[in-house]
Amino acid sequence: MSDIITQEDLLIVLQQSAAPQTMRLKIEALDDKLQIIGTLECSITSGSVSINGESDLRRTANFTIHPTLKDKITLSENSLLWLNNDIRMSVGLYDPRTKQYRYYPLGYYVYTDTSGTYDAAANELTINCSDFMKKLDGSKNGQLGALTILYPAYQENPETGEPIKYNTIRNAVIETLEKFAHITNHRIDDIGEYKAMPEYNDNWQAYREENTTWDAIPFDQEFASGCSVLSILSTFRDLYPYYEMFFDMENNTFVCQLKPLCYEDDIYLDNSFLQRVVISENTSFDMSTVRNICEIWGKTIDTDYYSEECSYIGNIYTASIAGYQEGYYNGDIISIKIPAPNQANAQMKINQLGVIGIYNEATEKPIKADELKPNKVYSFQIKKQHVDKQDVIKAYLLGQYQVHAINVLTNGRKSGKYVTGPDEKEYELYSKEYFQAFYNCDRVDMTIIANSPFTVEKLGEIPDVKTGGEYENITSDDLAADRAKWENWKNCRLTDNISITTALLPFLDVNKKVSYKRSDADREHQYVISSISHDFSGYTTSITMYRFYPMYESLLKSAGTHKALSEYSHGVLSKYTHEELATVISGDEL
Repeated sequence: MSDIITQEDLLIVLQQSAAPQTMRLKIEALDDKLQIIGTLECSITSGSVSINGESDLRRTANFTIHPTLKDKITLSENSLLWLNNDIRMSVGLYDPRTKQYRYYPLGYYVYTDTSGTYDAAANELTINCSDFMKKLDGSKNGQLGALTILYPAYQENPETGEPIKYNTIRNAVIETLEKFAHITNHRIDDIGEYKAMPEYNDNWQAYREENTTWDAIPFDQEFASGCSVLSILSTFRDLYPYYEMFFDMENNTFVCQLKPLCYEDDIYLDNSFLQRVVISENTSFDMSTVRNICEIWGKTIDTDYYSEECSYIGNIYTASIAGYQEGYYNGDIISIKIPAPNQANAQMKINQLGVIGIYNEATEKPIKADELKPNKVYSFQIKKQHVDKQDVIKAYLLGQYQVHAINVLTNGRKSGKYVTGPDEKEYELYSKEYFQAFYNCDRVDMTIIANSPFTVEKLGEIPDVKTGGEYENITSDDLAADRAKWENWKNCRLTDNISITTALLPFLDVNKKVSYKRSDADREHQYVISSISHDFSGYTTSITMYRFYPMYESLLKSAGTHKALSEYSHGVLSKYTHEELATVISGDEL
């Protein structure tokens, strides 16, 4: 449905009555090229459509209808509604002003089973269907035969073995769709490091130029016989967080994109309209699924070179590695036992090769002081960047022997309480240093949402530990930190939801921002629609939506420092020194 809802749409909804003649279903039978081969106009006995924005299979539908053309629906191979045909459906609401039906698209569907039945005596047809993702997940189509499928990370020089061309994730998705599913109607956005995305980085273009492998397949991907097309697509999608895949409703385009966070979206439906159509509401806090700490255990790092012979002089770690003489190669992973904590802007040197800087992969800045702890083994990945027409070599800190990161939901305020850590030192409760000590994790990020009801300050620590399976594909602490932030977002915000039942609103879609005032609230808040269920026999729509909490850094970027700090009371702000406030405003973690 269009992002614009007209006044005519709203008036039609408000004028509906629960009478059969006010609503019709249009079913268009489609051939394998999605061309219309026949149309059925039907009155609806019962039926529903469900839309789930958190699922790959976004839409499912079932209907019992009274068709007007009996000779075309006898469920035979000559029928319009047969297994080799797909369908497109739309629902029409009667407009008493024009005395015509106004139709709203419900999407494209395939039959999920052979349970469609036709009762000739009652002239009733029952159908069950789902969107086209069923053609990819192996349920109807999409299961691949006896072949092993390999997607190499790069093409190499047959003589030297050096990479000469890196294969991108986006191209792998397109190749999978077109080669194995024969889908050419698609919109595949760039998939890669979040710093290379305009949604997250104002300097994304410069980052892409300097980091040419930002969208490359990080390591070879191999799939066994019998897997589904969807399993391949999901693997590539999940190499980085924040992505979703689905077939859109209007054009049946396969879409792979960054999941919309709705920070700058306009209000799709406002509170004044929803209050006119709401029938009931149910506020829900699913406390069994609420988590405010996400701990990610990723890949056990396979190092290419290892050394315990390392000195630290003049802020340079100098390591001795036998056989590493030719030069720094792009992609090499080097693990070194660190003899002493680092100062800011530390550098490294292998054997007699040149001195190169050590960088944080997430910030693209030199590592801060004390990021490297003594007597621990850290891994670094060598990367060549093209800056100002010259190659620049950097060493990016991956982490220790196993990728490990934590994200904590906090209100950003100092607790003023101190506890004794496992090392017998004193730590301020819920500070970054506290989590580093108690979770034995160097990489700890703090997500600041000032007014969230789920922060550690309000609920205490409720951890969610992710390990094994897809998490073993996470190859650095920075990538693990991104994923931990994403998982915490789902755990803390998708569970803070409210369900309302309204008059039938067939034009709704998921991931739309609305404003609504709960019956027990003193003012309206913004929500994002996560799922929808239309009941066509009851003329109602059930909507589940989660509370929209803009993150601190989003407020800072979109509205400036004043707006961000307005989330805090004067009493809270008084707890910070001028230097500490400057740290908060700059976006660095406390």
